[in-house]
Amino acid sequence: MSASSFPDFAPNNTPFKPLAAAADGSNFTYESLHNRVPHILTDVINDFYHAVGSLSGAGSEATAAEGKALISELSKLKHEMVTNKPLTPLEDDQCGDIPTWNAWLEKYFATATWYSAPFLTWETYMYRRIATIFRRSKYWAKYDFFASKKEATFRASMVAVARLCSRVDRLTRESVAAKDNETKMHLAFVEMLQASLWGNQTDLSMFPDLSSEKLEEMQARISSGENNSKIVSNDTDRIWAIVSRLKGGRVDIVLDNSGFELLQDVLLAHWLVAVGYASKVVFHPKRVPWYVSDVTNADFHWLVDAAVSPELIGDKGMSPEDEAALKRLGATWKSLLASGVWELKDELFWTGPYGYRYLPTEGKDVWENDLVKSDVVIFKGDLNYRKLIYDLEWPLDTPFVDAIGPIAADPRAPAIVALRTSKCDTITGVSSEKVEELFRIQKNWMYSGEYGVIQLSPGRWCSKQ
Repeated sequence: MSASSFPDFAPNNTPFKPLAAAADGSNFTYESLHNRVPHILTDVINDFYHAVGSLSGAGSEATAAEGKALISELSKLKHEMVTNKPLTPLEDDQCGDIPTWNAWLEKYFATATWYSAPFLTWETYMYRRIATIFRRSKYWAKYDFFASKKEATFRASMVAVARLCSRVDRLTRESVAAKDNETKMHLAFVEMLQASLWGNQTDLSMFPDLSSEKLEEMQARISSGENNSKIVSNDTDRIWAIVSRLKGGRVDIVLDNSGFELLQDVLLAHWLVAVGYASKVVFHPKRVPWYVSDVTNADFHWLVDAAVSPELIGDKGMSPEDEAALKRLGATWKSLLASGVWELKDELFWTGPYGYRYLPTEGKDVWENDLVKSDVVIFKGDLNYRKLIYDLEWPLDTPFVDAIGPIAADPRAPAIVALRTSKCDTITGVSSEKVEELFRIQKNWMYSGEYGVIQLSPGRWCSKQ
């Protein structure tokens, strides 16, 4: 097979069945729609209820009154979900993408209900609709209804954050000193790339009740490399063959979760610039709050500010050496942002309805003006992976390159890297033998969040490998 084996197809006319809630309630999609996602929406309502209730002072009456109206809209959304109502058009919040959303719904899913719509359709619709509820308001338009959760998990792990930054600071200095030693550089790259992969386990849309203790355990496994045997499809060496030839190249990172995962992505970018492989890194966050813990521009700057001044968010327990390293890296990141070596671009396509195989058509501005100019584009996390391959019941041994179709086939395409811990039952690029072994070990391996992939579509680098 090749990328042309699955040419462009309509979102409602796919070569394999899309993931959808099973009528008998037997699959993960049903569990997500019936329990997990309503729980997330309930948390949004409860947290916002407390935010509204805590208002005081002159002029707060109007803000509180509007807040109560927004709670009613959120409750209406939840009611529509749990009672299997149709997916209704989104109200325009002047962000710029609602006409695209509504045209897409009307063209492809005009009769869809919550339980009949594909998983990727109803889930992305829900998060975009939550955003419209707030963005259309007068007093709450800039309110990030997930911010407190995102910041709380990071605050709870500052000691581990500082320790990790100290480790990467030392590793980076060692790499710079040994940049002519390919073996050492290769090992350092493997450590940085796999840390970025496993940082994806700290996902608040999958683990909404993640405790600080559980987070510390996850971080310990990530830092120790304990999870690396659970990479079920691993193109690390092929990726290294491309990255190691870059001399001041451009790397783009399509971000996923804020907090600890974002930190791992920032540290990877820090290393790539410090050792000279990249002279430009473009980060792609989300423009609206998305999937509980996804990165917004504000989240990115908050993390950098927290590194520069950890005392402002609570730094008890850090060693002086670790705190100094954290602050040193934070100052470097501030400088990289100020100089334009690092850049943030929050294009609306990332929170739009289309999968990424449609980038050359529906996301043409992003594809033409950004991604094809890059050497390597790293897509982080579960949702970005699902949007890359499209959320289908693929034969699991389908090559990753084939599944992403048009963006692999474009002769201008950059190397596309997917770093994903699997939290949904769609995946490609896993050998039949490996699949059999995994199902023997753990029946729910595809959506447990315990297994990961590092996959590559070499793009225009194909002939150079």
